[in-house]
Amino acid sequence: MFELRDYLNTGESYEINKTVDVEDTVGNQSVYLNQLLSTSACVDIFVGACTEIADRKLPEGFITVGFNIDITHLAPTLLGTSVTFSARLRNISGNRLYFDLSARDNLGKILEGTFERVVVSRIALMDKASERAGKKGDTL
Repeated sequence: MFELRDYLNTGESYEINKTVDVEDTVGNQSVYLNQLLSTSACVDIFVGACTEIADRKLPEGFITVGFNIDITHLAPTLLGTSVTFSARLRNISGNRLYFDLSARDNLGKILEGTFERVVVSRIALMDKASERAGKKGDTL
């Protein structure tokens, strides 16, 4: 492997500004919540922010994959509201990256959390997935 600190620096951050639209409410699974930003949409946005920080700077053939995410959804946000999602690389340890997450709308913080991603070889990951699928008789 290689030294991640040669490619990434703690403190690096990325922001995504987004207006909540209908697609961001799909994960709510309830007609009573279909006007609100879903937690699952927030996770998807944070995955994008963290990969922007890390994946584009890694050597060819390496990517990050999610390992553990911990999110607290603090407040509801209505459809049409502008939200700023922020991710910051807090720590690098071996092949693990630790991110701090937060999201705000015009009334304040709506979400906070942490996200651990692991740097892996894309080819080795796909080989492992294919091998695992073969053991079950499935195909990719």
